[in-house]
Amino acid sequence: MAKLRMKETPGTNLLVSMLIRYPELSSLSLNSKSGMLTLTVLLKGESTKENCGTFAAYCADYFAVCRDLDPGFSTLGKIDHSFLDGVTILTYEQQVEALHLPELSLYMQLVREYYGGMVGEDLLPLQEAELDAQEEIIASILGEKETLRKEDSIIAYRDGGKVFVYNK
Repeated sequence: MAKLRMKETPGTNLLVSMLIRYPELSSLSLNSKSGMLTLTVLLKGESTKENCGTFAAYCADYFAVCRDLDPGFSTLGKIDHSFLDGVTILTYEQQVEALHLPELSLYMQLVREYYGGMVGEDLLPLQEAELDAQEEIIASILGEKETLRKEDSIIAYRDGGKVFVYNK
């Protein structure tokens, strides 16, 4: 069984585990007042607005099929793109109450498949056991969402091989 980092709050454990499990993520933000979790992926180069709209439709199609197969599957959160100095900033916002590991895993897989080479190539490969351990921590924390309601708003980001977490 994966072990939580005992000195950290559940929210901090969640964000750190997500950044470790999904190295494509550059930052995460947990807003306790709105109950929103925002995932940010930096893509190399600027994607066209048309391509961004196609990605949102691509995700919506996959999520719709998953909901047809399993009515309890989460609805698609809000996908947004912005552009800054030759970089596309892809954000995904979802209510923490609605977020589950299968949704998160599907969304990250769709990002990897759709954007391919635009996703950072300097990602550290993780061993299967480490991936499973991080997923176990994420699923455990998301399974007890009431603990996240008491959290302060926090933000976590990756800088090379390090993860930093701050109160907002």
